[in-house]
Amino acid sequence: MKILAIETATAMGGVALIEDENLLVEYRMDMTMAHAERLMVMVDRVLKDVGLAPDDLDGLAVSIGPGSFTGLRVAVSTVKGLVTGKPIPVAAVPTLEAMAWTVPAGDYSICPMIDARKQEVYAALFSCQEDGTLKRVMEDRVISPEELCERLRGPSSPPTVFLGDGATRYREVLEKQLGRRAVFMPAPLTRPLPSMVAWLGLRLLRRGEAADAWSLVPVYVRRPDAEVNWEKGVRPKKLNLKRTAGRASR
Repeated sequence: MKILAIETATAMGGVALIEDENLLVEYRMDMTMAHAERLMVMVDRVLKDVGLAPDDLDGLAVSIGPGSFTGLRVAVSTVKGLVTGKPIPVAAVPTLEAMAWTVPAGDYSICPMIDARKQEVYAALFSCQEDGTLKRVMEDRVISPEELCERLRGPSSPPTVFLGDGATRYREVLEKQLGRRAVFMPAPLTRPLPSMVAWLGLRLLRRGEAADAWSLVPVYVRRPDAEVNWEKGVRPKKLNLKRTAGRASR
């Protein structure tokens, strides 16, 4: 199966293409403020580099969050655009789970963290099983680094491997709270990998766990500020078009 994967949950987004277990091509770049433009450029380049067209794909995989609201919306919209011409099975891959799978199996807990701003992170917790698979210990949530450390500080808790831009930003807090029980992944592996999203997507599709592309929505975990403000009665300011036009004509 040829699977094209899209990952835009953080500033370092990317696209990967695999055929069964083999990685054919992967591109990653800083996509800050330009997710839509750069994403389609990468999709086109990945396909052209291996001489394929969208109709040649057997499946799509997309990182559905949590993470950047804008990045996730662009990724889901792009997937819906790709399946418009031809129905292609789509796998919805949890971002934090894809990050956790980059950590080698061992006796440590695994805690992927994405910076959620407002002094909080998106985080989940996993443990490695004897067969090399991961078991989810804590569901995706938005949480402060200090509260997260409280959950990991039990007397029987194993050391924890942290990764993600949230772990990078709050490393001093984690080290202060957990000491030597806080372990950190190397910088190149601290971001979500499109190739891992592709691999997990392949597993989902082989198990028949395809998502409905048209009803697919990102997993934000935290509600967008615009939605919260709207419920509070805070409306966006209207642009005074007459005043703006008057200034432009001077």
